[in-house]
Amino acid sequence: MDSKLKGKVTCVNYDPHWTEEFKKVKIYLQSLIKDHIVEIEHVGSTSVVGCAAKPILDIDIVIACSADFEPVKKILESVGYVHMGDQGIVGREVFKRTFEDEFMAYHLYCCTQDSPELLRHLSLRNYLMNHPDEVIHYSDLKKELAQRFPTSIDDYINGKDSFVRQMLENLAKAGYLLETYQ
Repeated sequence: MDSKLKGKVTCVNYDPHWTEEFKKVKIYLQSLIKDHIVEIEHVGSTSVVGCAAKPILDIDIVIACSADFEPVKKILESVGYVHMGDQGIVGREVFKRTFEDEFMAYHLYCCTQDSPELLRHLSLRNYLMNHPDEVIHYSDLKKELAQRFPTSIDDYINGKDSFVRQMLENLAKAGYLLETYQ
């Protein structure tokens, strides 16, 4: 639950425990919705070895098609998640925990396997995994932004925008932009 972070924007060096924390959340989610999903993906900076990040996992639940969304939504709501809509990003449905648990903080999204947002998440992750120089630059930028905007997540996110857009252009040119879910 985001309350674990107390509203502070913090960016820390990569922590190898993030992978294990993701696996714990994935096992829990699979126990609930495994019959309705394609996969559960660890995306965002915490999924990239060596990348500094806010200590919040980004998790994408991948469903085959939009018809699979309602069963997943009902199950998640039955255990205390709240569906927050797409929050302005088409192809990505947001869920918020309303309960405390033993997991580290995480953001939970649900996307169809053909969602441009899912493909963007995976493309960025894969690109960064194969471009350590970009990881260093991105990490430095995020640390600097977290120091400049310790209480404004919007300013932190806006500060990363041009860098992320440039990475998306670079990965498209380098052939890393996924067109289908694999």
